[in-house]
Amino acid sequence: MIAAATLTGGVGLAALAVDVGSVYLQSRRLQGVADLAAMAAASDIAHAQAAANATVEINPVGGAVTAQVARGRYDPRAVGGPSQRFQAGEVDPDAARVVLQGEAPLFFGQALLGKKTIPIRRQATATRADLASFSIGTRLASLDAGVANALLTGLTGSKVSLSVMDYNALADADVDLFDYLDALDTKLGINAASYDDLLATDVKTGKALSVLADVLNAAGDSRAASAATVLASATASSQQVKLSTLVNLGPYGGQDHVAGGSSAGIGTDAMQLANAMLMLSNGARQVQLDLGAAIPGLADVDAWLAIGEPMNNSSYMTVTQDKSVVVRTAQTRLYVEAKLLGSGILGGLAQVKVPLLVELASGEAKLAALDCKTRTTTLAVKPSVGSLTIGQVDTSKLSNFKVGLTPTKGRIVQAPLFTVDGAAKVDLGGASFRNVVFSSADVAAGTVKTVKTNDLVSTTVATLLGNLSLDVHLLGLQLGLGESAILAALKPLLAAAASPLDLAINRLTALVGVGLGEADVRANGMRCGAPALVA
Repeated sequence: MIAAATLTGGVGLAALAVDVGSVYLQSRRLQGVADLAAMAAASDIAHAQAAANATVEINPVGGAVTAQVARGRYDPRAVGGPSQRFQAGEVDPDAARVVLQGEAPLFFGQALLGKKTIPIRRQATATRADLASFSIGTRLASLDAGVANALLTGLTGSKVSLSVMDYNALADADVDLFDYLDALDTKLGINAASYDDLLATDVKTGKALSVLADVLNAAGDSRAASAATVLASATASSQQVKLSTLVNLGPYGGQDHVAGGSSAGIGTDAMQLANAMLMLSNGARQVQLDLGAAIPGLADVDAWLAIGEPMNNSSYMTVTQDKSVVVRTAQTRLYVEAKLLGSGILGGLAQVKVPLLVELASGEAKLAALDCKTRTTTLAVKPSVGSLTIGQVDTSKLSNFKVGLTPTKGRIVQAPLFTVDGAAKVDLGGASFRNVVFSSADVAAGTVKTVKTNDLVSTTVATLLGNLSLDVHLLGLQLGLGESAILAALKPLLAAAASPLDLAINRLTALVGVGLGEADVRANGMRCGAPALVA
């Protein structure tokens, strides 16, 4: 009797499992068709019902299926979750919600319920997205191999020695961002349910760079792939990067793939991608560089470069139609001690140097307009602002961006019989956004445009040196500045150093994607009328 009861119960559970599994499978199939129908309805919003019906017809799931379509507006910023973001209405609709009703067959359950099927219902929402992709921090117009190698050596923790041609190959190689993310997901075996899940994963920086090399090799960019492999090999094994700090995929983030072929592509140069990953994964965010005599006109240059977080955890690149979304470069502090070649009274044992602090806030960019009729994208760009100061700082505090630095007077000249101390400061302008327009040809060519502040003096370092307040001490006694032969010899020497110092600063900040009162932006892609599944 016990065996018979057990067998009966087991058969009943097995029957229940079969029916539950069948209903679940049919529901999943119906959900897939609902997703397709919603995207079809959103892509042809004027004929949304007909598009949904056609999709259901060519994707049979077994049994009769009816589709109900509601057109409306989708607001991704609405509070209350996905259910509150879609508002049905016929005024200028940009989204469609599709509800499918069908039947799931029963097998063993027919005896209990007295019917062969049970009703199932699934829904999906998609929005018509006029999307632009843009990025900030692509300052790659004039690469200097010596400075780039010094910076990347500091960021990776190992010696990097690449040529200008290697860097140019990386800068010229365009990578489709979705292709790269798909390859990364496959290579790492993450099998992420969506791009957002993948971007939220901590990835070894070396592995991320090696996947970049694989993608470049597959595209035929062998020289760029070789350079990426060098960077991957040099990167410390402890370094990790969360790619969500690099890119925000907007409405595509919840998807596991992107349809649309090349029209959905988002191009970015391999140099920017590799550089940003290395900066974001560098734990110390501070690199000490010894450039030696790499800058013409300067005897020796020592530099400390500190890289902060973009404000509000902003990304460097985004895909959006939302004009409030802002991408930013990282905050940057650069401290330079440049030794000058003196002569006469400033020659011999006298040491002449300029201690220079450059503080740059984040450069910012956001979408100003997207015109699908003229196929143009307009970006509003705010160049990085900040200040230049001549003075001495504690280099151990450079990377703490939560605390302001207070430079003291810097030692300009150190000689056996006298010293010269100096201080000066120049604030950089550029507090407002300026518009820059990208045509479809600009997007296709990967054109990078530089936006400069309109209230920044053109010769910044020269202005700084011109405002320099100097104190001369001879045997411990301060001399009258107008009577000092020392100052007469020092001022032309400092004036001659202005141009080399400008060059040093520009080269050192170039690979971080910032400049004095400048910001570089690129429109990476433009897509009009693309449907995106949002719920």
